[in-house]
Amino acid sequence: MKTSASGNTMSIIFIIILLIIATATVKLLLGRGFNLLPWAQRYNPPVGQSYMARQEPAPPPLDEALEEEFTAVSFAVNRERMMERMRSATGKMTTAGPPISPRQYLAFGDSEYLGGSVYTASIGVNSITNIHVVDEQLGGGLDRPIMGIQSSADIPEFMMSLQGGKFEEFKNGSRRVAKGRMPVALNECMVSEGLAMVAGLSVGDTLSLSTFVQDNDRNRYDIGYELTIVGIYQDSTSEYPSSANRNAYTNRRNEILTTFETVVAPIPDGYTGTKLAATYYLKSPDLLKAFAEEVYAKGLDPVYDIVCVIR
Repeated sequence: MKTSASGNTMSIIFIIILLIIATATVKLLLGRGFNLLPWAQRYNPPVGQSYMARQEPAPPPLDEALEEEFTAVSFAVNRERMMERMRSATGKMTTAGPPISPRQYLAFGDSEYLGGSVYTASIGVNSITNIHVVDEQLGGGLDRPIMGIQSSADIPEFMMSLQGGKFEEFKNGSRRVAKGRMPVALNECMVSEGLAMVAGLSVGDTLSLSTFVQDNDRNRYDIGYELTIVGIYQDSTSEYPSSANRNAYTNRRNEILTTFETVVAPIPDGYTGTKLAATYYLKSPDLLKAFAEEVYAKGLDPVYDIVCVIR
């Protein structure tokens, strides 16, 4: 009996030790230790200045052809460094990363260490001429947290979205060109068959769109787009993302597709409201540190890490 009791005690102690080890391992993987794994490499810069502002996150874009040949990296906010900055900074507290301007994204992509890069941008828009849109009876939606709004009556609702550089679904077959061609030049766009039908749009028509961005002091800056429709696309994607509220803005048939450069062209530096993202493709994973040092020297805020993109 004593031997049995002693064995049970040792088993319990062994299980407790295993639980402690498992808990410590989970904490390590969920914290900074996760980034030390070879397939989750992260380059951490030194702690930098204490500038804070709002930036809307967007998932890193992808290019399957580039991913087969090169190593994909993007920027991610270092949460620990951001929290430290919050504790030491004054003013509005936020965990959002400092804005990266479109021109910075493009400048970072001009590097001898890269085999290619992909950029995307999106922003909510409305028609100046009040064209009909798909599911307009459901009303519009917001594309960002709106700062400095005095009442709910002042909150703008966007009925459509302008999507720059988002053409990956034409490669996987869920979207295809039905008429005309894809946009390649500045101020060219294409619309879905659904939007073209309800709005009475054709190839060659002009779309007049309006939206706005804000600076760090929440001052509003109105911008507009005059786009020529060069194509109409057939869309077999789901009308609504699974997690989205259903309204005209979130209906994917109301996505107007254009180039990255078209979306960002009228937006001044220092203004936010556009969802921007970029993926850079290193010629070799061994170039991660060199590329990181280069983009920090070009002005990337050190609150960002350069991380390998895992699909």
